[in-house]
Formats: sequence, C-alpha cells, structure tokens
Amino acid sequence: MNRINVILICITALAIFYILNKKSDVDISQYEDQINLLQQKVTELEQVNDSLQIAEKELEDKLSSYDVTIRNLKGQINVIKKETQAKLDSIDKFGDNELEWFFANRYKQLNDSIN
Repeated sequence: MNRINVILICITALAIFYILNKKSDVDISQYEDQINLLQQKVTELEQVNDSLQIAEKELEDKLSSYDVTIRNLKGQINVIKKETQAKLDSIDKFGDNELEWFFANRYKQLNDSIN
C-alpha cells in the first residue's frame, strides 16, 4: 500500500502542477496592450495638465498686473474727484458780480475772435 499511495501522490502532484501551469498560460498580451494604451493616455493627460498649469500661472500673473493697474486708476480717479470738487467749491465762492465779469470777458473774447 505504501507504494500505491506514493504513486497516487505523485500522479496527483503532477496533475496539480499541470493544471496550475495551464492556467498561467492565459493570454495576457491583450491586457498588456490595454495597460500600454492606458499608460499613453496617462502620459498625454500629464502633458495637458502641465500646459494647463503653465497657462494658469500666466493668467495669475496677468490678473496681478491688472489688479495693480486698477488700484492705480482708482487712485487717479480719487485725485481727479478731489480736484474737481475743489474747483466746484471755489466757483461757489464767487459772487454774482464776479461771475458776470468772468462770463462777460470770456464771451467778449469769443466775439472778438469771430469778428
């Protein structure tokens, strides 16, 4: 009986070894092709991402420069408002006689240039 058991164990081991080797012979080339295609897509997406990050940086720089320009323009607008208000305030200080004299002289020069 020992001899029969040893022979059965050997046959069983050979059968198991054959079955395991047969399963490992599965065609994995199609999976490798899919892996390669996916890797190419990943590489392309990384390149697109890099270009988008560069564009984002450029837009951030432009936005910063626009912010500086806007601040400068707001400052200039405030100066113009103050100057205009100062001129309006000074006009309010003129009396009726001074205003008549101003407009008479102004339109006298205009009439002289027309003639």
